[in-house]
Amino acid sequence: MARIDLQDVCLDYPLYGAYDFSLKRRLLGRLFRQSSEMRTIRAIDSISIDAKAGARIGLAGPNGSGKSTLLRLIAGVFPATSGKVEISGNIVPLLGLGAGVNLDFVAADNISLLLRISGRKPTPAILEEIWAFTELEERMQRLPLRMFSSGMLMRVLFATATAFPADILLLDEWLSVVDENFSAKAEQRLRKMVETAAIVIIASHDHALLRRTCNSIINLDHGRIASTVALDAPVPHHLELREISA
Repeated sequence: MARIDLQDVCLDYPLYGAYDFSLKRRLLGRLFRQSSEMRTIRAIDSISIDAKAGARIGLAGPNGSGKSTLLRLIAGVFPATSGKVEISGNIVPLLGLGAGVNLDFVAADNISLLLRISGRKPTPAILEEIWAFTELEERMQRLPLRMFSSGMLMRVLFATATAFPADILLLDEWLSVVDENFSAKAEQRLRKMVETAAIVIIASHDHALLRRTCNSIINLDHGRIASTVALDAPVPHHLELREISA
């Protein structure tokens, strides 16, 4: 049974620059006993959430409040610094354009890579079905994703991420499709996933969307839960996709 159980979870981000990851600097840091406490910022601070089947949770708050970071923690992208994290069920995270993608790889190889990351075997039948959903020309499967427009790239990533049903569906506000023709098709698939998923968590600035879609809203502030609002909302029958420019 699908469940998300977070108990007093914290996540600290390192503040040092990329050069600090060098072996030399790490060894020097240990040699001179440099404190790591001065190099971190607490992005998620003592958050507890117990979500079971039927939960439709909205994450609200200003930029920097921790919405996207919390989704990534639940998805397993970021490991918690402390606290308990127990997740049961298949997670489909729609968290950002290009996450896990190598733009120098051809489209077909990227699809296979993303499927393997999600624990799926990229069989020829599955790859064919995903590519058919994109409605792109077959020859483009052998082109590097760097040659794709943002709209074409979105088609490939969306088709791959939504190829299988989810027990737990995580949606960030980035979710969008560029061209109008594909938007209607994508919305229909996404609406079905929202309706059939056991647990859905949506991060958005759009309070009207959250109130239409969710049965509870968690307001975040500087990585902490500021308040939780219970709503008497049915399972959604409509979910808007925001458009972005290419």
